[in-house]
Amino acid sequence: MLGSIQKLGMAILVASCIGSATNLLNPQPSMAQPKPEEGKRSPFCQGNPPTGRVKCNYEGGDNYEGNFVNGLPDGSGVYVYANGDRYEGNFRKGVPNGRGTFIFKDDARYTGVFQDGTMRSGTVVFANGERYVGEFAVVRNVQTDAISSQPSGRGQFFYTNGDRYEGQFFAGSPFGPGILVRVDGTRCSGRFFNQELDASVSCTFPNGTRYEGELRKGVPHGVGTMIDASGRRFPGVFRNGKPGVS
Repeated sequence: MLGSIQKLGMAILVASCIGSATNLLNPQPSMAQPKPEEGKRSPFCQGNPPTGRVKCNYEGGDNYEGNFVNGLPDGSGVYVYANGDRYEGNFRKGVPNGRGTFIFKDDARYTGVFQDGTMRSGTVVFANGERYVGEFAVVRNVQTDAISSQPSGRGQFFYTNGDRYEGQFFAGSPFGPGILVRVDGTRCSGRFFNQELDASVSCTFPNGTRYEGELRKGVPHGVGTMIDASGRRFPGVFRNGKPGVS
Protein backbone atom coordinates (compact mmCIF):
# COMPACT_ATOMS: atom_id res chain seq x y z
CA MET A 1 0.00 0.00 0.00
CA LEU A 2 2.87 2.34 0.73
CA GLY A 3 5.30 0.77 -1.70
CA SER A 4 6.22 4.19 -3.04
CA ILE A 5 8.83 4.36 -0.29
CA GLN A 6 10.77 2.29 -2.80
CA LYS A 7 11.39 5.61 -4.52
CA LEU A 8 14.21 5.88 -2.03
CA GLY A 9 15.92 3.61 -4.49
CA MET A 10 15.96 6.67 -6.72
CA ALA A 11 17.85 8.50 -4.01
CA ILE A 12 20.50 5.82 -4.28
CA LEU A 13 20.49 6.34 -8.03
CA VAL A 14 20.73 10.07 -7.52
CA ALA A 15 23.77 9.53 -5.34
CA SER A 16 25.43 7.13 -7.72
CA CYS A 17 24.85 9.48 -10.64
CA ILE A 18 26.36 12.36 -8.75
CA GLY A 19 29.29 10.19 -7.81
CA SER A 20 29.97 9.12 -11.39
CA ALA A 21 29.41 12.60 -12.70
CA THR A 22 31.69 14.35 -10.27
CA ASN A 23 34.34 11.77 -10.92
CA LEU A 24 34.44 13.23 -14.40
CA LEU A 25 35.34 16.58 -12.92
CA ASN A 26 38.26 15.58 -10.80
CA PRO A 27 40.58 13.96 -13.34
CA GLN A 28 39.93 16.44 -16.15
CA PRO A 29 43.18 17.74 -17.63
CA SER A 30 43.39 21.50 -17.71
CA MET A 31 45.31 24.12 -19.57
CA ALA A 32 47.37 24.54 -16.41
CA GLN A 33 48.86 21.09 -16.84
CA PRO A 34 51.66 20.65 -19.37
CA LYS A 35 50.50 17.09 -20.11
CA PRO A 36 46.92 15.84 -20.04
CA GLU A 37 46.10 12.74 -18.06
CA GLU A 38 46.92 9.62 -20.02
CA GLY A 39 44.12 8.72 -22.41
CA LYS A 40 42.32 12.08 -22.03
CA ARG A 41 42.46 15.29 -23.99
CA SER A 42 42.82 18.77 -22.56
CA PRO A 43 39.57 20.75 -22.46
CA PHE A 44 39.08 23.80 -24.65
CA CYS A 45 38.82 26.81 -22.32
CA GLN A 46 38.18 30.51 -22.77
CA GLY A 47 38.83 33.10 -20.09
CA ASN A 48 41.60 33.09 -17.52
CA PRO A 49 42.94 29.58 -16.86
CA PRO A 50 44.58 28.19 -14.83
CA THR A 51 43.12 30.49 -12.15
CA GLY A 52 40.22 32.76 -12.95
CA ARG A 53 36.82 32.83 -14.58
CA VAL A 54 36.50 30.37 -17.48
CA LYS A 55 34.25 28.55 -19.91
CA CYS A 56 35.45 25.04 -20.77
CA ASN A 57 34.36 22.23 -23.05
CA TYR A 58 35.50 18.76 -21.98
CA GLU A 59 36.07 15.57 -23.86
CA GLY A 60 32.70 13.82 -24.18
CA GLY A 61 30.69 17.04 -24.50
CA ASP A 62 30.49 18.34 -20.91
CA ASN A 63 30.67 22.10 -20.39
CA TYR A 64 31.70 24.18 -17.38
CA GLU A 65 31.38 27.87 -16.62
CA GLY A 66 32.73 29.32 -13.41
CA ASN A 67 35.86 29.79 -11.35
CA PHE A 68 39.07 27.86 -11.84
CA VAL A 69 41.86 27.42 -9.31
CA ASN A 70 44.96 25.62 -10.54
CA GLY A 71 43.07 24.31 -13.55
CA LEU A 72 40.11 22.80 -11.69
CA PRO A 73 36.59 24.06 -10.89
CA ASP A 74 36.85 25.86 -7.55
CA GLY A 75 34.36 28.37 -6.20
CA SER A 76 31.00 28.99 -7.82
CA GLY A 77 30.16 27.45 -11.17
CA VAL A 78 27.84 25.45 -13.41
CA TYR A 79 28.78 22.06 -14.82
CA VAL A 80 26.51 20.76 -17.61
CA TYR A 81 26.84 17.08 -18.50
CA ALA A 82 26.44 15.84 -22.04
CA ASN A 83 23.54 13.61 -20.94
CA GLY A 84 21.46 16.63 -19.85
CA ASP A 85 22.19 16.61 -16.10
CA ARG A 86 23.42 19.82 -14.48
CA TYR A 87 25.14 20.89 -11.25
CA GLU A 88 24.97 24.50 -10.06
CA GLY A 89 26.78 25.59 -6.94
CA ASN A 90 30.11 25.56 -5.20
CA PHE A 91 33.17 23.48 -6.09
CA ARG A 92 36.44 22.71 -4.39
CA LYS A 93 39.34 21.04 -6.15
CA GLY A 94 37.15 19.95 -9.03
CA VAL A 95 34.18 18.43 -7.17
CA PRO A 96 30.96 19.82 -5.65
CA ASN A 97 31.65 21.11 -2.17
CA GLY A 98 29.31 23.37 -0.19
CA ARG A 99 25.83 24.48 -1.20
CA GLY A 100 24.57 23.35 -4.57
CA THR A 101 21.81 21.86 -6.69
CA PHE A 102 22.10 18.82 -8.92
CA ILE A 103 19.33 18.73 -11.54
CA PHE A 104 18.64 15.56 -13.49
CA LYS A 105 17.30 15.48 -17.00
CA ASP A 106 14.13 13.73 -15.76
CA ASP A 107 13.44 16.79 -13.48
CA ALA A 108 14.50 15.07 -10.26
CA ARG A 109 16.80 17.29 -8.24
CA TYR A 110 18.89 17.40 -5.09
CA THR A 111 19.44 20.69 -3.26
CA GLY A 112 21.64 20.86 -0.21
CA VAL A 113 25.16 20.48 1.07
CA PHE A 114 27.92 18.54 -0.71
CA GLN A 115 31.21 17.45 0.80
CA ASP A 116 34.00 16.23 -1.47
CA GLY A 117 31.52 15.41 -4.24
CA THR A 118 28.96 13.53 -2.14
CA MET A 119 25.62 14.56 -0.65
CA ARG A 120 25.59 15.24 3.08
CA SER A 121 22.20 16.81 3.84
CA GLY A 122 19.37 18.33 1.89
CA THR A 123 16.26 17.62 -0.17
CA VAL A 124 15.68 15.21 -3.04
CA VAL A 125 12.61 16.01 -5.14
CA PHE A 126 11.65 13.16 -7.45
CA ALA A 127 10.11 13.62 -10.87
CA ASN A 128 6.75 12.38 -9.56
CA GLY A 129 6.67 14.99 -6.78
CA GLU A 130 7.73 12.80 -3.86
CA ARG A 131 10.43 14.19 -1.57
CA TYR A 132 13.12 13.06 0.83
CA VAL A 133 14.46 15.61 3.31
CA GLY A 134 17.27 14.76 5.67
CA GLU A 135 20.75 13.45 6.15
CA PHE A 136 22.96 11.38 3.86
CA ALA A 137 26.04 9.27 4.44
CA VAL A 138 28.60 7.62 2.20
CA VAL A 139 27.82 3.91 1.84
CA ARG A 140 29.73 1.12 0.14
CA ASN A 141 27.71 -1.57 -1.63
CA VAL A 142 29.16 -4.81 -0.30
CA GLN A 143 28.29 -6.67 -3.51
CA THR A 144 29.58 -4.21 -6.11
CA ASP A 145 31.97 -2.06 -4.03
CA ALA A 146 30.19 0.99 -5.48
CA ILE A 147 30.37 4.01 -3.17
CA SER A 148 27.54 6.54 -3.06
CA SER A 149 25.64 8.93 -0.81
CA GLN A 150 22.39 7.47 0.51
CA PRO A 151 19.73 8.56 3.03
CA SER A 152 21.22 7.79 6.42
CA GLY A 153 20.46 9.36 9.77
CA ARG A 154 17.37 11.43 10.50
CA GLY A 155 15.06 12.08 7.58
CA GLN A 156 11.55 12.42 6.21
CA PHE A 157 9.92 10.95 3.11
CA PHE A 158 6.83 12.72 1.72
CA TYR A 159 4.38 10.94 -0.60
CA THR A 160 2.28 12.70 -3.20
CA ASN A 161 -0.90 11.44 -1.51
CA GLY A 162 -0.03 13.33 1.69
CA ASP A 163 1.37 10.40 3.70
CA ARG A 164 4.82 10.72 5.25
CA TYR A 165 7.43 8.69 7.09
CA GLU A 166 9.86 10.35 9.45
CA GLY A 167 12.56 8.74 11.48
CA GLN A 168 15.87 6.95 11.14
CA PHE A 169 17.32 5.82 7.82
CA PHE A 170 20.31 3.59 7.21
CA ALA A 171 21.97 2.79 3.86
CA GLY A 172 19.03 4.22 1.92
CA SER A 173 16.13 2.60 3.81
CA PRO A 174 14.05 3.27 6.92
CA PHE A 175 15.78 1.38 9.74
CA GLY A 176 15.18 2.16 13.38
CA PRO A 177 12.75 4.35 15.34
CA GLY A 178 10.22 6.14 13.18
CA ILE A 179 6.65 7.23 12.66
CA LEU A 180 4.31 6.72 9.73
CA VAL A 181 1.65 9.42 9.40
CA ARG A 182 -1.21 8.86 6.98
CA VAL A 183 -3.18 11.66 5.38
CA ASP A 184 -6.32 10.41 7.20
CA GLY A 185 -4.67 11.00 10.57
CA THR A 186 -3.52 7.45 11.30
CA ARG A 187 -0.21 7.44 13.19
CA CYS A 188 2.04 4.39 13.62
CA SER A 189 5.17 4.73 15.72
CA GLY A 190 7.78 2.10 16.51
CA ARG A 191 10.70 0.36 14.85
CA PHE A 192 10.86 0.17 11.06
CA PHE A 193 13.02 -2.33 9.24
CA ASN A 194 13.12 -1.59 5.50
CA GLN A 195 11.80 0.50 2.63
CA GLU A 196 8.76 -1.80 2.42
CA LEU A 197 7.74 -0.31 5.80
CA ASP A 198 7.77 -3.61 7.64
CA ALA A 199 7.68 -2.65 11.30
CA SER A 200 6.80 -3.38 14.91
CA VAL A 201 4.56 -0.49 15.99
CA SER A 202 1.73 1.01 17.93
CA CYS A 203 -0.91 2.68 15.71
CA THR A 204 -3.73 5.09 16.53
CA PHE A 205 -6.61 5.44 14.06
CA PRO A 206 -8.90 8.49 13.69
CA ASN A 207 -11.89 6.60 15.15
CA GLY A 208 -10.02 5.92 18.40
CA THR A 209 -9.10 2.32 17.63
CA ARG A 210 -5.52 1.28 18.32
CA TYR A 211 -3.32 -1.47 16.96
CA GLU A 212 -0.20 -2.93 18.53
CA GLY A 213 1.87 -5.38 16.55
CA GLU A 214 3.53 -6.04 13.23
CA LEU A 215 3.22 -4.14 9.97
CA ARG A 216 3.94 -5.47 6.50
CA LYS A 217 4.17 -2.86 3.75
CA GLY A 218 2.73 -0.30 6.14
CA VAL A 219 -0.44 -2.19 7.15
CA PRO A 220 -1.23 -4.60 10.03
CA HIS A 221 0.13 -7.98 9.03
CA GLY A 222 1.39 -10.65 11.42
CA VAL A 223 0.91 -10.98 15.16
CA GLY A 224 -0.94 -8.07 16.73
CA THR A 225 -3.76 -6.80 18.90
CA MET A 226 -6.58 -4.48 17.89
CA ILE A 227 -7.95 -2.35 20.73
CA ASP A 228 -11.30 -0.62 20.24
CA ALA A 229 -12.27 2.79 21.63
CA SER A 230 -13.75 1.20 24.77
CA GLY A 231 -10.52 -0.66 25.54
CA ARG A 232 -11.54 -4.16 24.46
CA ARG A 233 -8.61 -6.11 23.09
CA PHE A 234 -8.73 -8.48 20.09
CA PRO A 235 -5.42 -10.30 19.72
CA GLY A 236 -4.73 -12.43 16.68
CA VAL A 237 -2.88 -12.79 13.41
CA PHE A 238 -3.58 -10.17 10.75
CA ARG A 239 -3.30 -10.44 6.98
CA ASN A 240 -3.12 -7.33 4.80
CA GLY A 241 -4.78 -5.17 7.42
CA LYS A 242 -7.58 -7.58 8.34
CA PRO A 243 -7.95 -10.11 11.16
CA GLY A 244 -6.92 -13.61 10.12
CA VAL A 245 -6.29 -16.64 12.26
CA SER A 246 -6.61 -15.97 16.01
